[in-house]
Amino acid sequence: MGNSNYIAIVADDLTGANDTSLQFYLNGCKTQVSFGEDISIDENLKTEVFAMSTETRNIDAELAGQKIQKAADEILNKYGFEHIYKKIDSVLRGNIAVETLTLIERLKIDAAVICPAFPSEGRTTIGGFQLVKGIPLQRTEVSRDPAFPITESNILNILKNQIPPQNHDIVDLISLDVVMKGAGPIVTKLNDLISKGKKLIVCDAVSTTDLEQIALAVTKSSYNILPVGSAGAAQAISKIWHPFSGEENKTTAEIPKLPKLIISGSATDLTACQIKRLKENDNIENTYFIDMKPQNIFLNDYEEIAGRIINNLVKENTVILHSSSLTENTEELTSLLLEHEITKDIFISKICDFLAAVTRTVIGQKEAILITIGGETSYKCCHAIGTKNLQIIDTVAPAIPLGIDRKGQYIVTKSGNLGSQNTLVDIVRYFEQDK
Repeated sequence: MGNSNYIAIVADDLTGANDTSLQFYLNGCKTQVSFGEDISIDENLKTEVFAMSTETRNIDAELAGQKIQKAADEILNKYGFEHIYKKIDSVLRGNIAVETLTLIERLKIDAAVICPAFPSEGRTTIGGFQLVKGIPLQRTEVSRDPAFPITESNILNILKNQIPPQNHDIVDLISLDVVMKGAGPIVTKLNDLISKGKKLIVCDAVSTTDLEQIALAVTKSSYNILPVGSAGAAQAISKIWHPFSGEENKTTAEIPKLPKLIISGSATDLTACQIKRLKENDNIENTYFIDMKPQNIFLNDYEEIAGRIINNLVKENTVILHSSSLTENTEELTSLLLEHEITKDIFISKICDFLAAVTRTVIGQKEAILITIGGETSYKCCHAIGTKNLQIIDTVAPAIPLGIDRKGQYIVTKSGNLGSQNTLVDIVRYFEQDK
């Protein structure tokens, strides 16, 4: 690669790396995604955007910082990327402050502008508070996230809670009244804050226009700024870093007519609703649902589940294995956890491991299009079948890409918190259409 105009994306989970890469793909960029312990660039793909998933969202902050430092030293600095984008979760899960500050230090950057807003998905930032469809984060279901519960809606407080008290004064806000005036006033405010030593600068945003003006300000500032945000902010800055050539970036490959295997380890209400909508849709036929039970996990009977899937994964059928109801009966689950002497965190990790084992067994015997839901589920399932790199080749639904690995395996990944109630229906319909 060498010194070039190549763009790098640093994400903390696989679904984030993919949905952010998609924003650049839609703007005409050839993109690849790499993940796992040994992240590497496939230079044979001749891509313009390289995204990496460090898989650091749900791990200890110190270890997350070490992984980010390794990525910065061994990939970002080595290949001399002209532009770098730090992808974060739009509902603020993960080690955002630690990872961002590590990149600032290792890449010798002046400051970061943090924009987690994703207006098209109902995520907005007002007064430094993150809202989901108008509701503060701490009042949404992410406050009950089993791996990373968010109990604070103020982004500045979330960031400060992740760094030592003596560093709290490096966090600041550019409020909506400034953002609404456009790029010029944003640049003026930005430069003033950075001159005063601010490093983590949160920006309010309630519309795509706001994100576009913030992106323009970032590129116009005299300082070296790291843009940090959701796929929404990535979409805005991609138009500046890589202006659309006018040619639609679509795959010319013929997508084979194959059965679809949907693996969902997401426990969100939205995912449960998406699965329910797919089940109730009369226009989609030949679907087979397997609702996992706690006993499946404790008995580790993945071979029996895999056998049921293989028997039904024929022609163009769709088989859905999901964990939506695993934690519904809290009393029963608590009793089982006590009986087996494990914590809820360990149980949740076992769910993803179980799904990965099923996926490895099924894909080892059947050719199918793999659709995974949930960040950790997506990573573990891809890892289980030996996938380490994906090339983005199309969009199957808003913010949801289709990728292909080196072995020709078609894979769709989706965040458990992303999309509308009909998103899963839309994904299945995509593969039923004539390409």
